[in-house]
Amino acid sequence: SLVGGEGSAAYGQFDDWDTGNYSRVHELELILELTARYAGMENACEDGNSDDSCNDIPAECYRSATGQCHDWRIGHGLTDVDAAMALARTLQLMRDQDGDGLVDHPEYTVWDAWDIYESMMVETSIPINTDRVSHSWKGDWNHFNNGASGAVYYTEDSHYVWIPNGTTQLEARFVPTEFDLDTAQGGALQLEIDLGEDGSNDAQGSCSRVSDAWICDLDVESSHWNSWAHFDVVGQAFTFLGLLNDPEFFESRIPYTVDVTLTLDLSEPVDISIEQRPDFYSDLDPALPSDSYDSDNDGMLTFTRPVYDQQAVAMLIQPKVVESTDEKDGFFSAFSDLFSNYFGTASFFFLFVILSALGIGYLVRSSRIDEPKVLISTSIDAELLED
Repeated sequence: SLVGGEGSAAYGQFDDWDTGNYSRVHELELILELTARYAGMENACEDGNSDDSCNDIPAECYRSATGQCHDWRIGHGLTDVDAAMALARTLQLMRDQDGDGLVDHPEYTVWDAWDIYESMMVETSIPINTDRVSHSWKGDWNHFNNGASGAVYYTEDSHYVWIPNGTTQLEARFVPTEFDLDTAQGGALQLEIDLGEDGSNDAQGSCSRVSDAWICDLDVESSHWNSWAHFDVVGQAFTFLGLLNDPEFFESRIPYTVDVTLTLDLSEPVDISIEQRPDFYSDLDPALPSDSYDSDNDGMLTFTRPVYDQQAVAMLIQPKVVESTDEKDGFFSAFSDLFSNYFGTASFFFLFVILSALGIGYLVRSSRIDEPKVLISTSIDAELLED
């Protein structure tokens, strides 16, 4: 276990917790915990909670056997997929150094890879020949009723898109599945867009219905550059079959997709580098150029992205010497090691010994002279002594 031991209240009732096999963790769990993000999510006193005196929050975090911060609310923090992949790939490169897919060096551990894995995570700038970038996601808008109080609860459908320098136009395509005959469900949803996160709905009056999709076309001002645009889904829905069931547990569920395309002015070079938010994931990808794109702008748009430099890690791998504390097991153990280390030579020597023994046996047998056996009859006088 990575969270037990002295100073913690965990598993103290097990005397063999530190040595028992039932308390072991998988390498994958160790990788995720070593690379998790804890900063910014540590225990804190929540506003509006009058029942919590906040007198049991330690000044410094408790550190598990990983050496990283840990608490019983969020564990070691949020999973950092990029860092976890880098650590796992580093361990794989250490164990399979010739790249044939077989483990040649099982002596390397996660801790060995932990010492050098950060050298794999570097940034590079990639030129892209386009003036458009895009981001897409999907979600489920739903709500459920609280039968006791009559309150209605909705899911959180917020999403964020980065607006880089030079953005002149934002086009969003919102496609909700508002009607479902299988569940007799109907609804009406809309997409809200807040440029610059100033609390206003900039999409109001800028969206039009085309078939089953909402198309929103917004002009983007320079004041919105280098900031996040907040997207949210709002509306109402009703499931008719809920009348025949318990309304507290019958949810209205409307799946939807959102596709956002940004058009950029490339009169000046534009570099896109996104610092990910810890609460919502977002990214931008190259899209097909607009009809007005000029090939003279090739290379004016670059993406600065984190990449994995496997060669840098491969150069840092050092041979690992494993000291064996096992005693020799005698002749048969040495004989087995001989075959393991020198299979070809040992096999030839063993075959030579067998053939030599067979040859010597044959010569000995051939040299024997079989003579006739003479049966000699000898009378043996026995005297019976009587008492």
